[in-house]
Amino acid sequence: MADNYTNDKSDADETRANDMDKSEHWKESIPLSVPVLVELINAIHEIGASVRFQARGSSMIPAIRDGDVITLSPLGEKILRRGDVIAFRHPQHSRMLVHRMLRKKNNLIFVQGDNLYVADGWIAENRILGIVSRVERKGKSVYWPDRNRLWGRLFFRLYTLWPPVRRRISRGYRFLKK
Repeated sequence: MADNYTNDKSDADETRANDMDKSEHWKESIPLSVPVLVELINAIHEIGASVRFQARGSSMIPAIRDGDVITLSPLGEKILRRGDVIAFRHPQHSRMLVHRMLRKKNNLIFVQGDNLYVADGWIAENRILGIVSRVERKGKSVYWPDRNRLWGRLFFRLYTLWPPVRRRISRGYRFLKK
């Protein structure tokens, strides 16, 4: 995902939002630079809360699309597993990326975007900012598998396979979910 993320609602706009009719949804956003966003995410995660922001880019299509709202939760005591989608600071660029974890070896994580042919490579675990726990598209929650359920574990295990297989699995799951 590209490094142009926006916050749903700023502190400065909160006063104006209180003056608005409560039935109206405040949709203004503020672009944040990566260092500011990383600092904000770390501060919010320190108190155990999740962060929501809008994704930009096409590297995670079909799971996450440009404009989707991502909820990023703190790792805490969670153990990362193959298939998890994580946000991390890229070691060679001053960018924050949201890509899928494919392998883990000691304290290194191998990551790649779903829609990319070239992997990001190995990153240190301490560069991880959080784990994606929810994705919203056009105001509705997009299915995000629960690791604690059998179907969720199976989904993540198979989803990391070759992209054409991944698309068929995703379509099949959506068909069964209806």
